[in-house]
Amino acid sequence: MNGKFVAATLMGVVALTAIGCGSAGDGRERFPVSGRVTFQGEPLAEGKLVLLAADGELNAGPTEVVMIENGVFSGVSTPGRKRIEFYASWPNGKMVTLENGSQVEDTATLPPSCNVHSQHELDVQRGPNEGLVWDLK
Repeated sequence: MNGKFVAATLMGVVALTAIGCGSAGDGRERFPVSGRVTFQGEPLAEGKLVLLAADGELNAGPTEVVMIENGVFSGVSTPGRKRIEFYASWPNGKMVTLENGSQVEDTATLPPSCNVHSQHELDVQRGPNEGLVWDLK
């Protein structure tokens, strides 16, 4: 596991824990969102779940980012209808040769249907939004 990614994940978890329910200094209420994410039937090792205001949703609040680790996520979001994007990458076992001749490990990523072209949505309710499950393909 990449050390920088682990550090960023821990910082995100600490920040989200400090926020909890309530507001993040912007006066907007936030409510718990938690659950599981799999890709092709396997827990997503690590990644991000991004909650954006759904098209046409007025006053749905700011974009929220929730970290995924071992297929599990737990964070907060403002209430309202959200479009969900998922981002993750992992080594694919191949090497790429750079212009300077050095080689680096190549990565695979989730397909655009999981992020920029995502059709996944969630209506975040005022209260706990727990047990959410997404099986990405």
